[in-house]
Amino acid sequence: MTRLRRIANVVVGLVMIVCAVDLLIDPKGGLVLVAMVLGLGLLLYGMRMLVYYFTMARHMAGGLSILFIAVLALDVGSFSIALVDNPQVFCILYLVGYNAITGVIAVARGIEAKKFESHWKLSVVHGIVNMILALACIVFAGSESIVIYIFCFGLVYRACVRIAEAMRPTEIVFIK
Repeated sequence: MTRLRRIANVVVGLVMIVCAVDLLIDPKGGLVLVAMVLGLGLLLYGMRMLVYYFTMARHMAGGLSILFIAVLALDVGSFSIALVDNPQVFCILYLVGYNAITGVIAVARGIEAKKFESHWKLSVVHGIVNMILALACIVFAGSESIVIYIFCFGLVYRACVRIAEAMRPTEIVFIK
């Protein structure tokens, strides 16, 4: 990771923490804001993946899957922004889906990193916390304020993980 990318990750992490604290201070109408953030985040992710596909991934093996992910992210993002009028059900579904999928992927990456004797503990803990957040969203689906608190906790946690990963030294793989 370059020095500029490390600084950018720390700045993004700090902005995420500020946004979470702001949402905790004034949770009125927070679910609409959360729905907009999730929708815009998915739209930006989809656009970034489309640019990546057209600039580089179409020449790679398995690059077509990048295109499918980009189109799916664009569809889900635009769908969530269109349904901001009734955000509770969709926010909960997106939070559960996102946390469950990223949790399983993080645990799988942690197990794979353990095989290569790399930094694996943070990845496994990150995955377990994401799965717990998904479960908490399911359990407290009826309460709008608790869903906002869960979202804020997840946002602060992801920001802290992003800052911690930016501070960690870059690993170099040597092949013998």
